[in-house]
Amino acid sequence: MSLVYQEKKRVACYESDSTEKMLPTTAMNYFQEASTNQGNQLGLGGDYLKENNLAWFLVKYAIRFYDYPRYQDEVMVTTRATGMEKFCATRRFTVEDASGVVKVTADTQWLLINRETEKMERIDEHPEMDAYECFDKGEPIFKKLSKINQVDLEKCFSVRFLDIDFNQHVNHVKYLAWAIEVLPLEVVKSKVLAEAKMIYKAQCFYGDQIRALGEKLGENQYRIDIVNQDDIILCQLQLMLK
Repeated sequence: MSLVYQEKKRVACYESDSTEKMLPTTAMNYFQEASTNQGNQLGLGGDYLKENNLAWFLVKYAIRFYDYPRYQDEVMVTTRATGMEKFCATRRFTVEDASGVVKVTADTQWLLINRETEKMERIDEHPEMDAYECFDKGEPIFKKLSKINQVDLEKCFSVRFLDIDFNQHVNHVKYLAWAIEVLPLEVVKSKVLAEAKMIYKAQCFYGDQIRALGEKLGENQYRIDIVNQDDIILCQLQLMLK
């Protein structure tokens, strides 16, 4: 079993929707912070990555909402590495309530990239990574998403300065926010997100013009592509509502 990292959070008003439920993007923000904090705790955080010209590139994300914590609820956020092999790493996240009931889970897949060459870097060439105590290969998150056959929904966005993170590109959480935004208002107001699968394909930068293109696959299921002004697919998403 790899090292487990935990931290407590209290759901803030700005992390909640109009019904006081935690926003789906809040869970992803919690997860990002937890994994960053674990890396810093082990001496493998931002400073280490910069010194070694490395970066973790998020490839796939599968998140499941069993229930939603509410405003002012205290929750426990947990993360651990679940696999490290060659160039690829996987990581599991959970949100639990004060009684230990799991509310949200997520599985993610990452590639280790050399910042200078922009090529993949073998994890085993950096023995410091053993600090995670993860020596398993990890399980595949999911294979792929189907192509969009027709565009039923479309919405445009301009990338703002506040969408950019410390890696100088759009933060990965923004793509889920854009995908939810393209859904019909009556759907967003009457249903909640049960599951989202995301594949990150390319980076997005300040000033880019973004389109969210959606296809309704079923009563509660949507496929969405986020593309830039050059029609390059930046992120593919599949949303399941309930």
